[in-house]
Amino acid sequence: MTQIDVVGGVYGERCAFPEWNQIFGSAGRAAAALSDHVDTVRLHTILPSDDRADRILANLDAFGIQTFSHPGDQLIGFDYIHCLADPAISPSPDAIARRSPFEVEADIAVSFGMMECVPKVRAGMCVYDPQSPTSPVGFRHTGGEAERLVIVANAHEIEKLSGLRGEVAAKAVLESENAELVVVKNGLSGAIVVGRKGVLGEVPAYKAHSVFTIGSGDVFVAAFAYAWAIERSEPVDAARYASNAVASYIETRALPMISPEDADAHVRDPVILNKGRIYLAGPFRELGQRILINEARSIMRQMGMEVFSPVHDVGRGPAEKVVRLDLEGLETCDAVFAILNGSSPGTLFEIGYAVREKTPVFCVAQNVRDVDMKLPVGAGCTIHQDFISALHLLAWRV
Repeated sequence: MTQIDVVGGVYGERCAFPEWNQIFGSAGRAAAALSDHVDTVRLHTILPSDDRADRILANLDAFGIQTFSHPGDQLIGFDYIHCLADPAISPSPDAIARRSPFEVEADIAVSFGMMECVPKVRAGMCVYDPQSPTSPVGFRHTGGEAERLVIVANAHEIEKLSGLRGEVAAKAVLESENAELVVVKNGLSGAIVVGRKGVLGEVPAYKAHSVFTIGSGDVFVAAFAYAWAIERSEPVDAARYASNAVASYIETRALPMISPEDADAHVRDPVILNKGRIYLAGPFRELGQRILINEARSIMRQMGMEVFSPVHDVGRGPAEKVVRLDLEGLETCDAVFAILNGSSPGTLFEIGYAVREKTPVFCVAQNVRDVDMKLPVGAGCTIHQDFISALHLLAWRV
């Protein structure tokens, strides 16, 4: 009989684009991800002291999860405009009531940082994710104890925990936490597994047809814990399976996570980032249009791309001036990202010009008339209805 105890928060999650309205949080999602693969999954969390707790418990029970809850004052909610946006948290973090720690003892534990309290976990084997972009707390600082400890965190959290940057940061966390392994998640660049003798290996991220990132890190932690602690896989193999499980989740949003056997059977291409210089096409005359242009430019730059944006790099002016400068900029670019929302004739012209130049075009199209889709579809442009998915297809274009 296998058992994993999952410790952490259960929170509300809402996203506008794409639409999502669920109650999971890191611990709830990890428990659901594990539920098909472990005989017993026990979830230790805090739930609101009202009728919402019954609905949450019913949802968790549908996955076969045994829930051990402690009373809380409210259900914390995370609201996203899109899945890569910083969420609005309610109540605000400063207003969240803090409660005294609860304790968990387990043979195998998956533990996440929480907003309401700092639980104390004692385990034989523990995989710990601090889950805080601003103030991550090390496992040992929580009062936790583990005979074998793995820290899984993103690169920013590792730097915050260590006060250092780069490979030395992971080694410093390994030593300060007395951990067996540190797994550093690097988004589209995959993950690095660090052990006491140094870097054990790197695993890539894998491509997906659609990308929904909310909870992807939770699935990674759950999959790694299952492979490492239950299957007793080698650490790099466990991380590779976790990366595959994430690709399946971000594409389908399906829980429980896929099995290692299904992951092996469904061969995915690794992500190879193609940064380059991107021409950003789209309408920008209205406030909403300008906000979307700014958001696309910001995300592309975070992904490592150089962006030529006519509204930012040329600005407004007479047609005989700005059009020439816009097209000169387009001719220097490796690809075009076009926002078709708004049915802009100028954007369709830019797409046509790029096609003539044999420059690949990637488009996001939401609520666009069929007549306005004829040129992009007929020209063989890569089109997605979801903003974030379209940006990822651009980032890992061949």
